[in-house]
Amino acid sequence: MALDLGISPHAVEKRLKMARTKLGLSSSLAAARLLAEAEGYQILVPQPPDLFSGAGQGKGAAAAASPIGADARRHRKGSIMFAALLLMAIVQDVPAPATDQPVMKNEKGDDVTARKVGLDEAAAFDREGFRQKDLDHSGFLDPREASSMEPRDAGRDANLPPAPVTGSRDPAAERKWMAKLDNDRDGRVSETEYVDYMLPWTLGGGVPAEWHPAAVVKN
Repeated sequence: MALDLGISPHAVEKRLKMARTKLGLSSSLAAARLLAEAEGYQILVPQPPDLFSGAGQGKGAAAAASPIGADARRHRKGSIMFAALLLMAIVQDVPAPATDQPVMKNEKGDDVTARKVGLDEAAAFDREGFRQKDLDHSGFLDPREASSMEPRDAGRDANLPPAPVTGSRDPAAERKWMAKLDNDRDGRVSETEYVDYMLPWTLGGGVPAEWHPAAVVKN
């Protein structure tokens, strides 16, 4: 998307962040839910009951009960569409394999067969990835845990210095990935921040074909 627009990846991320801020939301997943509600799409993901006011009352009843004026509603709809266009564009511009059997890299860097998934499974896959990186089970990624996103082999960012020896800290990778993931700049990465960043890539590239969400165990 940055190449198509002639701007930097940082500028793309900044525009997405501005769109979410304009909507009063903290994640791309919440923005997708808001778009679905505004456009009358079927909701396919779990939805907090307080995300939308007037849900289930019908569009006419909700509009009549809303204290927001017509101009404000038009402005809000414009904001929704602005954010939606950005979100859809970044998803569509993720490179996709041209073969009938898409291929992706697993955590070890090996090629594996991939399959495309919807919003629910993509978010579940990213949440699982977050938990795997959260080695101390704190509920957040610290800089060292976040730096595991950066390969230490031939796939390493050429703009970074050579990777340090295995087992030692990677300060350059820590700075890079905290800048990308830590949106509120509190020195740690929440699950929401991680999923927010990863979701467009997972939707575009898919998940390993053999991966399935863990079954929910009911008491």
